[in-house]
Amino acid sequence: MLRDWLYNHPVWEVGGVIVALSVIASWVGLFAFGRFVHVSVRSRHNDVAGFIIAIIGVVYAVLLAFIAVAAWASFDSAARVVQQEANLVGNLYRDSVAVDQPARGEMQQALSDYLDIVIDQEWPAQQAGHVDNAQAWKAVQKLHATVTGIDAKTLGQSVVEAEMLRTLNELYTARRSRLSAAGDGIPDTIWWILVLGGAITVCFTFFFGMPSMGMHYAMTGVLAASMALVMVLIIALDWPFRGTVSVSSEPFKAVQENIKMEQQARR
Repeated sequence: MLRDWLYNHPVWEVGGVIVALSVIASWVGLFAFGRFVHVSVRSRHNDVAGFIIAIIGVVYAVLLAFIAVAAWASFDSAARVVQQEANLVGNLYRDSVAVDQPARGEMQQALSDYLDIVIDQEWPAQQAGHVDNAQAWKAVQKLHATVTGIDAKTLGQSVVEAEMLRTLNELYTARRSRLSAAGDGIPDTIWWILVLGGAITVCFTFFFGMPSMGMHYAMTGVLAASMALVMVLIIALDWPFRGTVSVSSEPFKAVQENIKMEQQARR
């Protein structure tokens, strides 16, 4: 339910809630800590506290940056896989002109059906967190049966059939990679480590004693907000096909549009 809420609302709204809650929690913690440990006691240990928080901050910053880069790499990889899958569909459609009827019409129909299912059914389902679609697999299997059933009578036709089989196998691989990317996110264990590490880093600022409590609240809040913003970035990129920041189906729509223009040109 939490994941659905995160990805069913705009990033600015989710980010605003997360940042606000982080800042408020840091202020509440600082206030509670100040009730038990007087500022005069804390100020006598500022030097040691500064040395320790420098180490904690560097370790957590490296961890946070590593996860953010990994999330971006996964998002970029998913976008590349989608582009590759769409290109393979387009290549198969163009290669089908070298095939005699009725196999040519069956191939083109199967490819058109596949594009329609991916754009109209599979993509909205992926954005809702549902990965696989049996109808799309049926379209691919129908295409595979048509290609393997081609009766090549010449050497040229045999070469075309072999090339289409190679492209079709690459389409299978690209589709599986996309479905895998749609169903994989950062493990819950890593999220717990990120949240606890952020909490420890913010809480350690409570050990500082400052003459101005207003400045102390301001610094603690800014630190909490900064780490929360990176968390929001990771959340937005974690599931590449969900949320407002997601991989779109534009490559498939572009191929679909090109196919329609080719069909109109032949008429």
